[in-house]
Amino acid sequence: MRCRSETQVPRCFRTVKCPYPTASTAHLLYGVVNYSLLGPEDGEVVVCFHGLNGSRLLFQDTAVYLSRYGGFRVLTFDLYGHGLSNAPPVDLCPRRSCSSSCRPGCLSCSGVRARYDLDFFAEQTKDLLDYIGLASARVNLFGFSLGGAIAMAFARRYPARVARIIAVSPCGFIPRVPPMYYVLRACWCCLIPLAPHILCTCWYKKERFARSVRAENQGMEDQSVHNLWSRFVWQLFVKRGVASATLAICQRVNWFDLSQLFEDVGRHPRPVLLIWGERDNLNPVASVAKKVAGYFTHGKLLVIPRAGHIALCDKPAEVIPKVLGFLQLPEDSRRALCHHRSERLAFSQSLSDIENEVHRFTPTYLSFY
Repeated sequence: MRCRSETQVPRCFRTVKCPYPTASTAHLLYGVVNYSLLGPEDGEVVVCFHGLNGSRLLFQDTAVYLSRYGGFRVLTFDLYGHGLSNAPPVDLCPRRSCSSSCRPGCLSCSGVRARYDLDFFAEQTKDLLDYIGLASARVNLFGFSLGGAIAMAFARRYPARVARIIAVSPCGFIPRVPPMYYVLRACWCCLIPLAPHILCTCWYKKERFARSVRAENQGMEDQSVHNLWSRFVWQLFVKRGVASATLAICQRVNWFDLSQLFEDVGRHPRPVLLIWGERDNLNPVASVAKKVAGYFTHGKLLVIPRAGHIALCDKPAEVIPKVLGFLQLPEDSRRALCHHRSERLAFSQSLSDIENEVHRFTPTYLSFY
């Protein structure tokens, strides 16, 4: 993993230290991947996907909780371009993948380069599962925001390997397209390689960053804001390759209409749990959550009161017991997830009963990032 020297880091950010603890390291095709596998070897596997500019730390306490109280084996890892995983150079070939049919001098042909689209991250997940000896394991997927869309992409690519899906405010349905997105779409071939050189430090001044975060996540504690800020700054101004990788993700992931992906995955009979924050301003419940829920024939939508976009951080004591309850449902209760109202009510009652039982075990150390 490449980092800038101290003199190459803007003066205002030189005191920011690496905020990520090293876990285990996997050496895959596109470089090192930082991951943690927690829980009994015979436990059901839960694979967690964080969001854009996030890290595996989002699920750190979740993994402890699910493994301790549910006996699950929880895999958390940093996506490429995030945390302590490598940020490989961006594949700038206009085609989906560079090949011998490209013209000489194609900017994608020098070394291993990454597409940074949903299928790229789905393949990272598959490679990591193979690396740690879980190639044949059937897994449960748990994704937040961008991670929710990656979970869907993995499920469409490997449907037989996925038992259940939990998605917290998955991306792909942002109602408004910001003007800068059109600029990125038109000039991506210039902006992506230039990204490390045009970053403005004023955008990431701590006070301005804190105001922006609190506008989306009301009630977020000062320490949590500081942790989030230090991670953003370290990734963009200390670690190399992240700025270009982030722009590539913004350009190559469809943030505004992933309806086809969700429809394809939604036709599968596996159970799906969608979790939304009542105060989610990025993906509003009224216009987005109910639309997304409609794609799944065996899905349930749970709205968390007084939570924002990152409901996992805002209300962990409410979200995590619901997740554990869903994962622990007996087989007959999972099959009750279907269109018929009476069967939906049966599922809801089963989930409610289990939530009441596990809620009293909610640990006091839950502190999400």
